[in-house]
Amino acid sequence: MLTMLYMIDRKYPIQLFTFYFLLFTFSLSESGCRNSLHDTNSILPEKMGEEINIVYAKGFRIVEFPGYTKINVHNPWQGAENVSFTYYLVKSEIDIPKELSGKIVIRTPVKRIVCLSTTHIALLEFVDEISSLVGMSSPQFVTNKEVINALKTGKIIDVGYEKKLDFEKIVHLNPDLVLAYGIGSEVTGYMKKLNELGITVVLNGEYLEKEPLAKAEWVKFIAAFYNKENVTSGKFDKLAQQYNSLRDIASKEKDKPLVLTGLPWKGVWYVPGGESFAAQFIKDAGGSYLWDKNRSTEALPLDMETVYEKALKADCWINPGAASSIKDILRVDKRLGELDVIQKDVIFNNNAVVNKNGGNDYWESGVTNPHLILKDLVKIFHPELLPDHNFVYYKKVEK
Repeated sequence: MLTMLYMIDRKYPIQLFTFYFLLFTFSLSESGCRNSLHDTNSILPEKMGEEINIVYAKGFRIVEFPGYTKINVHNPWQGAENVSFTYYLVKSEIDIPKELSGKIVIRTPVKRIVCLSTTHIALLEFVDEISSLVGMSSPQFVTNKEVINALKTGKIIDVGYEKKLDFEKIVHLNPDLVLAYGIGSEVTGYMKKLNELGITVVLNGEYLEKEPLAKAEWVKFIAAFYNKENVTSGKFDKLAQQYNSLRDIASKEKDKPLVLTGLPWKGVWYVPGGESFAAQFIKDAGGSYLWDKNRSTEALPLDMETVYEKALKADCWINPGAASSIKDILRVDKRLGELDVIQKDVIFNNNAVVNKNGGNDYWESGVTNPHLILKDLVKIFHPELLPDHNFVYYKKVEK
C-alpha cells in the first residue's frame, strides 16, 4: 500500500494531494462522529443538567435535569472506596421519563419517611418537614419536642435499630423512603432486605463529613426530596455566613488558648485527630488544639500518661465525656485533679441539653446549628468577644 502511494505520489502529485486531503477530512469526520456519539451516551446528559452548588460537603452531588433530579451519594460508610449510590427524583405530578427505566426513582415531595438516626431529625426540622416522619430508630434518645410528642401519640413509632430492625413495622408504615446510614458495609444487608420488601432505602453520609459546615450542608440533600432546594439553600447560606463571619473574627485573636478534650475510658483516652470535626471547631473558634499537628481525622487511642503530659499545658478543657462536675472527673482518675486547668476552673461540656436516657441535643440539632456551637466555643475561648451570648449546647462543669 505504501509503495503504491509512493508511485502515485511521483506520477500524480496534484491528484495525490487531493486524495490525502479527502482521506484526512473523512478521518476527522469519522472521528468526530464517534466522539459525538460517545458524548451523547455519557458526557452530554451531565452537561445538559444544572448542578446544585455544594460548597462544603464532599459526600453527595445533585444535578437537575428537565423532568428529574439526579442525586449521587459517595462512599457513605467508613472505609468505603469507590462506592456510589444514585437516586432519581421525579415530581409526583409528572410522568417518569423513559430514560429512568430500571433506575431507583423516588416521587417527590416525600410524604412519609422513616429515619434510622436522630441526626436525621435535625435535617427534617431544618426543612420544616418533621410532620412527614412516621418511624424512627432509638426514639429514647430524641430531644426534639415535636418528635417526642408525636411518639407519645403514636404518630411516630419505633422501628428498631440496625440488626434488630422490625421489617414488618416498616412495611406497615408504607414509607416513601427509609433514610439510613452505615457504619460499615453491613448496612447493605438490611438495605437489600428492605428493597426486596418494596421499600426504597436512601443512604445519608452526613456523619462522615470532617467540617462543621459540611455536615450542615446535608440539609440541601434532604431538601431535594421535598422540592425545597431553593428555600433551603438560602437558609443554609445565611447560616454559613454567620459561621464564617464569627470564625474570621476569632481567628484574628493572637492569644489562642491550648485546648484539651475528652476523658479516659477504661484506661484509654480517645482524643480527636488533628484534622477531625472536633479539631476544626476548636481552630475556627480561635483555640489551639493540643494535637493540632496530628494529621488524622479519626479518634486517637492514647494512654493516660501520654495525654497527661500534654494536658499539663492546657488552658481550657472541653467535652470531658459524661462529666457534669469536677467530682465526676476525679472519679475517673484522681491524678487529673493536679491539672492546672482544673485549678483554674475552665472546664466546659457539650451536655447542656441531655434527656433522661442520655440523648444529647449536641449530636441532634447541633448538626444543623454549627454557628451556635461555634458561638459557644468562642464564648469559652474568648469570652470578651461575645459578652452577651448565652450558651446553647455547652455548660460549665460544676466544681
